[in-house]
Amino acid sequence: MTATHENPAILTRRSTLGLMLAALAGNAAAPSLIRTVEQVAAPATPVKKTLGPPLLEWPSLTALGQAMVDKKLTPGLSLSVMAAGVLLYSKGFGLANIESNAAATPQTGFRVASITKQFTAAAILLLAEGGLLTLDDPLSKFLPAVPRGENITLRQLLSHTSGMGDYINGQLSSILTEAQTRDYTADELIKIITARQPFYRAQPGATWLYSNSAFTLLGIVVEKLSGMAFADFCAQHLFAPAGLSQTVIDKTCTTTAICNGYRPNFRAPTKYDLAMPISPSFAGGAGAIRSTTEDLCLWHLALLSGKVLKPESVEAMLTPTLLRNGKPAYERQGADPLEYGLGQGLGTMKSLKLAAHGGRINGFTGHLRSFTDSKLTVAILYNSDGGGAPGFAAAQKGLKTEASRLGIEHLGLV
Repeated sequence: MTATHENPAILTRRSTLGLMLAALAGNAAAPSLIRTVEQVAAPATPVKKTLGPPLLEWPSLTALGQAMVDKKLTPGLSLSVMAAGVLLYSKGFGLANIESNAAATPQTGFRVASITKQFTAAAILLLAEGGLLTLDDPLSKFLPAVPRGENITLRQLLSHTSGMGDYINGQLSSILTEAQTRDYTADELIKIITARQPFYRAQPGATWLYSNSAFTLLGIVVEKLSGMAFADFCAQHLFAPAGLSQTVIDKTCTTTAICNGYRPNFRAPTKYDLAMPISPSFAGGAGAIRSTTEDLCLWHLALLSGKVLKPESVEAMLTPTLLRNGKPAYERQGADPLEYGLGQGLGTMKSLKLAAHGGRINGFTGHLRSFTDSKLTVAILYNSDGGGAPGFAAAQKGLKTEASRLGIEHLGLV
């Protein structure tokens, strides 16, 4: 989700079914975070605690993270680096909450915005594994109220190639302001999404076109087929199998979280304005998740290790999409090109294959990337949306690049 900051409300990026869902819950045991303290003894015996190896000290990375706080680009941030289940670096900087002076830590929950999209893609792939759908089914099979839904497939929605427009970016400020303070049903969302004109901005399969509408509709498909709220489906079939103990989709916009979101304002006494994000129910499958950097690292570990999806589903997620003309569907081109799979951007760094996704919602920014062959993961979350602050984008890029470089060199990958 990509923010435009002209308006503070605008978001940036029982039956056979019951048996199938029960089977999904029986995925392999989730990986444990190595540095997490685990109770491994019976209640009547003394608790044994195990800790992993000490974290690495990467002064250059720490300096870059602290500089973003010192320069008032973000009140706080969290950064974790993991390699094949071993946590290499994990640190919080600054404040999670200016008002209460709460520190940001690697266990602080931030809104992750469009990083949510890969979870939505995984949910659809799980339903495909259970035989409830195929990726080439038309959307009309599940949501007949969507215009021309017979002409677009779930695969196209998952890869941003459906041609569908966006109900969030460029939306009326009155709707987005209301979305900060109320919750929405699926039917209400469908009406808002389909009312946005032009509903389609390109022919299906003709080009790559970012669409929050597509992923929110996919989240509704998950609800329709599973009979569960999207938040509950993700908690039971994605978060739990991956061992994500600090990842949630809040069911109401009134949920109190420790971490607030902010927008830089150098004229304000604190140098920030409090930024109210849109309701999780409004963002849905496009951007509703709240998580930590350590949990996001665990998510990619579980995903790439086959703990959540079958290998063929993971391969589908990480396979670049082709347009109808046979050309790659590029999220961006140029010196640092990025193709797109299913809920994942796909590229390279130092000739190493990379799966990555960023996100931005009012008050929050995030980035998650993994070098897929080595299972090296970098997760960074900020409680700032940048707000057009000079230097935010460059500093963010520098931080994720340095974290990647240090991880690659530590593992001797180049």
